[in-house]
Amino acid sequence: MENNKNYEYLLKDLTNLKGVGIKTMEILKKKKINNIFDLLWRLPKSYTDRSETSKINALQVGKVHTIKVIPIKYSFPRIRNLPNRVNCEDETGKIDCVFFNSYEGYIRKILPLNNEVTISGKINYFNKKYQITNPTYVSKDSSVIEKIHNKYSLTEGISEKVYNKIINEILKNLPTLPEWINSKTLKKFGNESWNNSIIKLHDPKNISNYKSNFYRRLAFDEILSSFLLSSEIRKKIKKIKKNSKNFSNKNEIKTLSKLNF
Repeated sequence: MENNKNYEYLLKDLTNLKGVGIKTMEILKKKKINNIFDLLWRLPKSYTDRSETSKINALQVGKVHTIKVIPIKYSFPRIRNLPNRVNCEDETGKIDCVFFNSYEGYIRKILPLNNEVTISGKINYFNKKYQITNPTYVSKDSSVIEKIHNKYSLTEGISEKVYNKIINEILKNLPTLPEWINSKTLKKFGNESWNNSIIKLHDPKNISNYKSNFYRRLAFDEILSSFLLSSEIRKKIKKIKKNSKNFSNKNEIKTLSKLNF
């Protein structure tokens, strides 16, 4: 019974996950991601290292940086379509955080004045000042940002931040599935457990390492399951009794009787 529940977790509707509402679910379904299992099989293609913080005077334009700053001034223009702006600084310089399509209350919440926050995003330079437009991450808790973040083949409407949050929740709550391959076979081919393999494949250190035991285990599953399925089909075909076909010669006699020779 417990095993069935573990498998059921993989087939759960995506709305069971935190951060996945109806809108997000519809976006994912357009990419044929219908349940938790489908999401797990969308492996990361690369990663962004946000683990080290930089000072403002050491920023490189066009690069992704993580910085610790103090917001000092808001600029909320009353003219429509103009971006909101927050002036920030550290002991080495100043930088603007620019937000398009954002609400004043939201910005005040994530960037409270005179409080240190950690920000990560791509650095631009405009009007002789550094700026980050729509930062990817903003948090008072630096540990949330200062790490390596996976990059997935994202669908339009879902950010890297949201996608990573969903995947991390799945991996955190992933139940231990019973092995369908016996331990002798796993040991013989040097394969890992399924649970360990799927978790490790979402680890940035193993991205594109196609020779790893983790990739090999999932490939082994696919090959073995296909072989067993084909074998079962062949057995069923052999069991089908082939009825001998009796052909009537009625039409043959009729045709011959009409010939002139």
